[in-house]
Amino acid sequence: MIDGLLSLILSAEVGRTKIELQKTNDSYAAAILAERAKAGKTYTVTYDISYRGTILADKTEFASLVRETLGSPSGWARAGVIFKEVSSGGRLHVVLASGEQVRAASPSGCSATLSCTVKPYVLINDERWRLATDSYNNAGQSLKKYRQMVINHEVGHFLGHNHLTNCANGVAPVMLQQSTGLRGCTANEWPLDSELWVSGL
Repeated sequence: MIDGLLSLILSAEVGRTKIELQKTNDSYAAAILAERAKAGKTYTVTYDISYRGTILADKTEFASLVRETLGSPSGWARAGVIFKEVSSGGRLHVVLASGEQVRAASPSGCSATLSCTVKPYVLINDERWRLATDSYNNAGQSLKKYRQMVINHEVGHFLGHNHLTNCANGVAPVMLQQSTGLRGCTANEWPLDSELWVSGL
């Protein structure tokens, strides 16, 4: 029994060490990439907008807010990304989709209740788009703020970002899974300074 407890303790310590090393490596990589962005490196990404499944949301309103968000100087433009809309054949496909269609895009990786990115597709869940989530609504956040957060979060995955789990100075990174809970952070729809990097383009 003692051997078993010692083994569990050692495994936990090894796990913690790996997590701390990963955090250090992630911070180092983010710093390097942020410096590259500051050096004036720009990326042009063409995108198109489409719809899958039964959509109850206003499609015109969706397309308009996607354009506004991707074109905002507060967004990924700060990392040097220039988004250019095309009618079809974009490098990035922004899709408003029913929950069933989101899940169908990757049955093992996407949920029917959330939005999901399966590169090069950013799938925005129609129900979440219309209703947001309890974590956002209970925090008194606006629906527009939620929608912009979801767009920036999912596009962040397309740009090479993984999920983050902690706040910086109390403000949620856009790559925090804010749809499932704010974890004590202040809701935020725009990438933070520490997130201004791009990978894989």
